[in-house]
Amino acid sequence: MSGPWARTVSRAAKAMTPTSATGARPASERGFSLVEVMVALAILGLLTGAVLMTLPADGPRLADEAERLAARLEHAREEALAKNRPVEVAFVANGYRFREQRRGAWEPLDGGPFEPQTWPEGLAVAVEAADGRQAVRFDTTGAAEPATIRLSNRTRAVRIAVDAQGETQVHADAR
Repeated sequence: MSGPWARTVSRAAKAMTPTSATGARPASERGFSLVEVMVALAILGLLTGAVLMTLPADGPRLADEAERLAARLEHAREEALAKNRPVEVAFVANGYRFREQRRGAWEPLDGGPFEPQTWPEGLAVAVEAADGRQAVRFDTTGAAEPATIRLSNRTRAVRIAVDAQGETQVHADAR
């Protein structure tokens, strides 16, 4: 081919063929494609989700707090049996404390598992007793006036039931 047509074809072929003195790729071939970036972000999102699901929640778990309270109620019952004195677990706004009846008056029980306890932040507590008292009272035989203690946070709730025999059970509530 010769003439003006050949020069036009030759120029078009040169414009389509990327060549450079350094051998570098043209700008259109550098980097990642949109599909590659989206796949990498999806994998990163899945990994982040898996890590977040395995991290413990902030503060003490609700189930742990319920089990701890149930164990302390059992200790109070055992104390009433061992000392042959009524023992009461009184619930106050910020926690609970233990008392025993001596000479007709309720006196604080301190030391060991009977130290006054405070609720962790974000925990709501409701006590339902037959007589409206905000306490669980164990008599000298270990029996108790039935009561239900409901612990809840923003997402879950747990009930601790104390029956007439003084037995304590923890139940997870459905919300």
